[in-house]
Amino acid sequence: MENPIKIFDAQNIFDYIEIGYPYHPKNPAFFILKKGRVVYTENVDRIELTANHVAIIDSRRVYEILEISDDLELLLVAFSREYTEKLPLNINRLNAFVWFRNELVRHFRLEPEPFDSIWKTIGLLKSVLQRPEPSAHRDEIIRHLFSSTVYLFADMIVHASRFSKEKISRKQEIVLQFLKNVGDCYLEEREVSFYADKQFITSRHLTSVLKEVTGQTAGQIIAAFVMKEAKAQLSTTEQSLYEIALNLKFSDQYSFGHFFKKHSGESPNAYRKRFRG
Repeated sequence: MENPIKIFDAQNIFDYIEIGYPYHPKNPAFFILKKGRVVYTENVDRIELTANHVAIIDSRRVYEILEISDDLELLLVAFSREYTEKLPLNINRLNAFVWFRNELVRHFRLEPEPFDSIWKTIGLLKSVLQRPEPSAHRDEIIRHLFSSTVYLFADMIVHASRFSKEKISRKQEIVLQFLKNVGDCYLEEREVSFYADKQFITSRHLTSVLKEVTGQTAGQIIAAFVMKEAKAQLSTTEQSLYEIALNLKFSDQYSFGHFFKKHSGESPNAYRKRFRG
């Protein structure tokens, strides 16, 4: 991304998102949907956004667009992580990018008034970014408007997190925390005991809760995360199977190929050929 901030709308949104296969977004983003419907997966989580929904897009995660309506009205603010690191923000004394990434609640529907506030703020930021004439204070205006956007999202997330914690059961909280932990660590850690220890519960209890709430075991969910990443690298990069196997922390490409075929029914090469003309 040439500029540290770029705003997309319904006319050019396909310059940011990919259709037809799992992928990593090039940059993190704030997604604001005023009208229409978008269904996608974030790693293994299926997310449906409709009118007045907002979401955080994390470039470290794997996304796949499942459905997208024709009547979209949206704004998407893509930004570089380096840009947020230079902003004088005070959000839990953490860099904003890291803080958003660590939150359990990252997509939610807003009431009309807060949604209108975020929509107008981003609309103003978009107009400043698009102005052709130079301005002595352009960079400062952009920085303050973007900082305002970050703070608005932070307030919404804090509110949504508190509300969600009041509504979810202990078992649902265990599942959400497990999914977050796996999303952060699945390339380095695939042992169920590691994720159980992070929540101070036994592996048996973790697997039992996951099976009850999701219908899947801990091992199946971890494998699903690995498969999403594998498919993203196979479909969007030119790396060899050996390089991808190393990226995914397999001992060699043969063990990677066995794993991939076990969980998809086809070889990595057969999957990759779908995306080669």
